[in-house]
Amino acid sequence: MGKMYRGNVPKEEDGWVNVGTCYDIDNSIEWFVFSQAQKHSEDWQTYKIVVNGRAMNKANYWLVRNNNTGQIGFASDYAKMRSDRPHLHAKVESLLRLM
Repeated sequence: MGKMYRGNVPKEEDGWVNVGTCYDIDNSIEWFVFSQAQKHSEDWQTYKIVVNGRAMNKANYWLVRNNNTGQIGFASDYAKMRSDRPHLHAKVESLLRLM
């Protein structure tokens, strides 16, 4: 059994915006999706996916995405989400396509 971790919700005053909510496979774990514009380009956004409460093994995922091209940067967390929480990954991916 893995260790439990608490989600670290980013602050609105730091430029973060809650852009959606997703649920893990059995709908028992709620995850918030936050976005923050990058300073160097309006096209690139930083996304943070944060568990509401506690989750096993990992509670925060980060990625960078170009909202015009769909290109993902800083993809190691996104790949980990895909391997460890494929249902959550699919829901986040669907949400990002709407951005």
